[in-house]
Amino acid sequence: VATFTSLGFVFGPVGVFWYKYLDIWFPGTAALQIVKKLILDEITWGPLFAGMVFYVLPLVETLSHEEALKELKLKFFKAWIASAGFWLIFQSINFKFLPTKYRMIYLFGVSFVYDTALSIYRYQY
Repeated sequence: VATFTSLGFVFGPVGVFWYKYLDIWFPGTAALQIVKKLILDEITWGPLFAGMVFYVLPLVETLSHEEALKELKLKFFKAWIASAGFWLIFQSINFKFLPTKYRMIYLFGVSFVYDTALSIYRYQY
């Protein structure tokens, strides 16, 4: 739990700035702007988070580089694809209906569910 929670201390503050800049780069809630935000978010944030979960966390848990790399290769792609399906739904709601200042509060709640599922996947498979 502690190692997984530590990711929140990294991604939380970064996320505040990330979503602020997404709204600067792609202002508004028109469908095309939301699609641009979704694509950029998923091709950057998704792989970065999955890489942290399947490579960095194992290192923090004292696995060797080889063991961590093996876990990354085994689980990364499947988790990222599942992540895309999950987050596209919730991020669409986020980008359409929530003001920037409330995005991280919403995402903390949604990510609790996602992180729990990802943790189960990581430790049971």
